[in-house]
Amino acid sequence: MHEQRYNEIAARGRRRRQRDHRLMALRLSTAALSVALCAELVGALVWSPRFRVRQVELRGLRMLDSRVIMSRVALSPAVGLGAISTGAIRRRLEEIPAVQSACVARDWPARLVIVIRERVPAAFIRCGAGIIFLDRQGVGFTAVGAHTDGLPELKGVAVNLGHLGQPQPTKALKQAMAALAAAQEAEMTVRQVIARAPDGFELRLMDGASLRLGRPERLRLKVSQAKVALMQLQPLHQVEYVDVSCPDAVVWKPRLEASQSS
Repeated sequence: MHEQRYNEIAARGRRRRQRDHRLMALRLSTAALSVALCAELVGALVWSPRFRVRQVELRGLRMLDSRVIMSRVALSPAVGLGAISTGAIRRRLEEIPAVQSACVARDWPARLVIVIRERVPAAFIRCGAGIIFLDRQGVGFTAVGAHTDGLPELKGVAVNLGHLGQPQPTKALKQAMAALAAAQEAEMTVRQVIARAPDGFELRLMDGASLRLGRPERLRLKVSQAKVALMQLQPLHQVEYVDVSCPDAVVWKPRLEASQSS
């Protein structure tokens, strides 16, 4: 009786092992088939003529030349859409100083879509025979299609050409941008921001008046005091400058020709 019981247990064990072996074989064959299908699919995406890149769509370009963008995209001839590293293309595009951000996406079956977000010029600096633009964060860049019309010019400050595409490390430039931002918040139209040694700043407005800010401290208070003074000193073409370097004691000077004519 014990022998019969032992044989039954042994038979069940053999049947269980056989079932496990068949299940393992099925799993291995399914995995092999999946790998083969994936390889076939990857090969089709990379090598099939159906998925070769036939069109690159560029969006968001206003200042930048499309040829500059395409030189950074650097697609190989007849490359498959699935073989493209969109992350690598995005990083190369964002190395362009005038590009704030880029988005690269596949549009199956054969189109690559690139959306560029360009930096917005907030001011400019003349650098030799060229022009360096700056956005509101003080990031310097060049752009053939950008124009200086209506932009304030920074004078008496320098840019580090090795830091284009990054915030400029120059202290005077940061202070000049802060003075410009304070004036623009007060809805003043600035033509020039002039840095004067050692730490003085002057704003020249579009209407001809000048604001002497002195040291770049308490800028918002100084600008608000200057705005009140300018509202009381109409017409502005008769005002040479308003000095708010000491905001508690505003000083102004009329133009010489205006005082002589009166």
